[in-house]
Amino acid sequence: MPEFMSVIPVTIKEMQRDSTWDFATADTKEFTHCFHSYPAMMIPQVARKMLKIYGKQDSSLIDPFMGSGSVLVEGMLHEPITSAYGLDINPLAILIAKTKTTPIKPQLLENTFSKILSEFDKKKNTDLGFYNLTNIKYWFKEQAINDLSRLKSSIDEVDNGKIKNFFLVCFSETTRKVSNTRPGEFKLYRINEKKLANYLPNTLEVFTHVVKRNIKGMHSFYSAFNYLDKKTAINIYKEDSRTKTSIPSESCDILVTSPPYGDSRTTVAYGQYSRLSSQLLGYSYDEIRRVDQNGLGGKRSYKENNLDSPHLQSALDKISAADEIRALDVLAFYEDFNKCITEIDRIMKPNSHLCFVVGNRTVKGVKILTNAIIAELFESRENYSHLKTIIRKIPNKKMPKINSPTNVKGVTGQTMDEEYLLILKKLNC
Repeated sequence: MPEFMSVIPVTIKEMQRDSTWDFATADTKEFTHCFHSYPAMMIPQVARKMLKIYGKQDSSLIDPFMGSGSVLVEGMLHEPITSAYGLDINPLAILIAKTKTTPIKPQLLENTFSKILSEFDKKKNTDLGFYNLTNIKYWFKEQAINDLSRLKSSIDEVDNGKIKNFFLVCFSETTRKVSNTRPGEFKLYRINEKKLANYLPNTLEVFTHVVKRNIKGMHSFYSAFNYLDKKTAINIYKEDSRTKTSIPSESCDILVTSPPYGDSRTTVAYGQYSRLSSQLLGYSYDEIRRVDQNGLGGKRSYKENNLDSPHLQSALDKISAADEIRALDVLAFYEDFNKCITEIDRIMKPNSHLCFVVGNRTVKGVKILTNAIIAELFESRENYSHLKTIIRKIPNKKMPKINSPTNVKGVTGQTMDEEYLLILKKLNC
């Protein structure tokens, strides 16, 4: 093994491989988890088990990197939880999470769906104006543009805001499926011209399939939540966890989250993934385009590394020897993450548990031990204890199988096939 591929040993806590966390055959799309695809989603079984083990008596939950809201859904189904907070900067994530955590009587959705189909049919020869959106003809066939326009106009006529959001989420999922983007990708790559010539998606058929699937998921969620006979206050904020948020100080008993694994340019581009459907939903094109720029590590750091993490410094030294600019990018991500730790510390109660699901990415041939770095950054504050790190395989994690670690065309590498469950505790001191 070349010297630059080596990593210093993890001495903070011995890592444990535990196959009971793999959930290789589990249904990861039960309840409202089926509503909408999203990059790097935490599977619900992991969040559920974390709440069961580390949040047995906890009443308040926080996910500071909420994404599509999987943790919040599991919080609603965890009996002790009566309040849950979620933060994200992506407006599409906010819409999806709010919809997934809003129980709606399925019969109301069935009735509204019939009305939407009726309105869709009436608008057959109507020009509804999607043609002026940026690059729309590059990303959609003309028939898809027409049908999506008719669908959006029909959904906009729904009076009930919660029900409308349900169908807007179905519309968003449909948009991605009938676009000219390559299936299985989260970044925006267009289908090649040869395949595109014979590509004729049926928008109404896709939308109908998504709606029926999501109503079925809502039915099970609605029944399960009502069976618990409790109220859960869901507080979702379009806010940045690097800054002081709307969440009260020392208000949360448990944190369960899966933060980004690195900057969006070279890992998962949440903004790129969201761009097409967000544009058709009416969100600002510039706002969506800036989601990746405004994410953790989105702005390159030109500072010296002052973070108290030996594992981070070791990785930076090795990466810098190969590429100083990439080392600055890596540093920027962890500097931003450390700002999030400051806000998380303000929010969490003493004696609370913090459960992180993280991946250890590779940059310039150097594996970055994010699990160890996060543990060191928390423990450097002297009021946190790292309890354990569990390693699980990723059988179903929604991530690409290969990536381009060098950003050179044709040069690819394997992405992560395991992730690390990092368990910390805030001390009462």
